[in-house]
Amino acid sequence: MTEQYLQKREQQAREQWPLLDCLIVHRVGDIYPGDAIVVIACWSAHRRAALDSCNWLIEELKYRAPFWKQEFSPEGAHWVEENTDGHSQGKKT
Repeated sequence: MTEQYLQKREQQAREQWPLLDCLIVHRVGDIYPGDAIVVIACWSAHRRAALDSCNWLIEELKYRAPFWKQEFSPEGAHWVEENTDGHSQGKKT
């Protein structure tokens, strides 16, 4: 399910920007604070297209991707129920 989602978002990025290539890799398994979890690379003849598509992809994954994430703390384990809306954070209205 998650891999299909990643493929669909990649296809959307290719349709929206003039990309030469695109790569999305998301880790699975135990991941600790500070570990790298995702890499997104977008190639384009135009710097702005590569940067904009990469930014859009990471925010899509952060907000909408169907990842199942369990966090562990001294208080115990809990499942993350809701992703943060990366598209609206930091934007000035």
